[in-house]
Amino acid sequence: MNYINKTVFLNYFSCPTLGWLSKRRKLPKLTGLNNEVLILEGNNVHEKSHVLFAGAVNAKTGKHQESVEYTKKLVADENVKSIVEASFVADGFSVRVDALERLSDGSWHFYEVKSGSKYKVKYVQDMSFSAMVLAKSGLKVANSTLLHLSHEYNLGMDDSKLFTALDCTQRVALRVPGYLEYAPKIFEDIESETMPAPSFKRQCKNCPVFEECLGKGVKNSIFDLPRLSIPAMEELVLKGIDTIDKVPEDFELTDMQRIVRNCVITGTTYISENLKTEIENIKPPFYYLDFESVTTIMPLYPNVAPHTQLLTQFSIHKSEVVGEVRAHYEYIADHTKDCRREIAEKLIEYLGDGGSIITYANFEHVAILRLAAMFPDLCEKLQAVAARIVDFELIIRKNYYDIRFHGKSSIKKVLPVMIADMSYAQLEIGEGGDASAAFAFMAMGLYDKEKIEQTKANLLKYCAQDTLALVKIHRFLHNITIQSNV
Repeated sequence: MNYINKTVFLNYFSCPTLGWLSKRRKLPKLTGLNNEVLILEGNNVHEKSHVLFAGAVNAKTGKHQESVEYTKKLVADENVKSIVEASFVADGFSVRVDALERLSDGSWHFYEVKSGSKYKVKYVQDMSFSAMVLAKSGLKVANSTLLHLSHEYNLGMDDSKLFTALDCTQRVALRVPGYLEYAPKIFEDIESETMPAPSFKRQCKNCPVFEECLGKGVKNSIFDLPRLSIPAMEELVLKGIDTIDKVPEDFELTDMQRIVRNCVITGTTYISENLKTEIENIKPPFYYLDFESVTTIMPLYPNVAPHTQLLTQFSIHKSEVVGEVRAHYEYIADHTKDCRREIAEKLIEYLGDGGSIITYANFEHVAILRLAAMFPDLCEKLQAVAARIVDFELIIRKNYYDIRFHGKSSIKKVLPVMIADMSYAQLEIGEGGDASAAFAFMAMGLYDKEKIEQTKANLLKYCAQDTLALVKIHRFLHNITIQSNV
């Protein structure tokens, strides 16, 4: 039997249609290097958590049903004090519990292991589903504890120091009765041959199948209004307003949202009067800067905590005249060590003392200030570098809008509209998440020498494409100010 698991159950609460589709594995599959490294690290964290349960029996076997039967035997054996990877099925629902400890009165202490470094509501939702299945299986859960990663842990410490425990007993206890009450209805709807009819709601905004569901053929959805608040979104949904052109003139919108609405209704592109001044304030020589970084669950290097973001490479294109590249500088870290000091020194060397440094979004600015805080002897020079940064995303967000942006201002949304002939499709690595994952695999020692050399070459090409994109966006905006005479 194909049981209803945690993901399907919780998807149903978001949208019954989504739950029904996920049970049948009809949602888009997560692919790519980034997904691979997340799975690898998640499994690693769960294995490391076993050190907290000395003498525990691992109930995980080759097949799911065998694990369920083995778990039953372990639960029935009073000599077994703790179990990890315990599997349960009840009333059509299935769960694997990270850890269970038998208490003296015959009840159980249930543990959920998470790879995050702080509490999230979603974690309690996950735990509550597990507790529901445990209750259906006849187990009395007295305590529910979340184990998440500790900020205090550094690579080289004992694995027992990796986790922080948070008592979630009350939070879980509040949710379980509701889950138990709705479980029969959820089971009936999900197991039905007929898919539940979708309804337009705010959760549609981030739904992975919206464009094939209620969003199919819909142009300029209200979700394209930038930074639309949840109350405003829910008010529009309640009124049956699904597209921007239907939003009433007197509906309260921010200035930017009103600009987007006007562009949709008139079919025009917004160019602010201030764009020319913004572009003219960018002073040569122009340095176009982009960083890549790696963030892993488990630290890659000594004296680094879980989830620490480490800079790994940069690309700099330099121009004296808008649109004309004069020089290109690039750097990629030695994957066997933390190279943040060397990156800071190279940035100071390559970026000189004058001229604007152009980035997209504020990541580079924040990252350079973090380097300044790390290295006091370089602080003054790095702060001077940060002070020269010009954020193209901010300029575009305030001064230029094309309805093909669909309310977004990220470079992956803006670039195809502004520079139609520029693509990442021909690159072996063409996305930031995959770039981070590729570096992580090298640092973890999972690539041989030949693979490392090829990966570094691909990473350099990807980062260089990002800064070349900035060069072209600058030229585009410069030409716009001339052509439109703003």
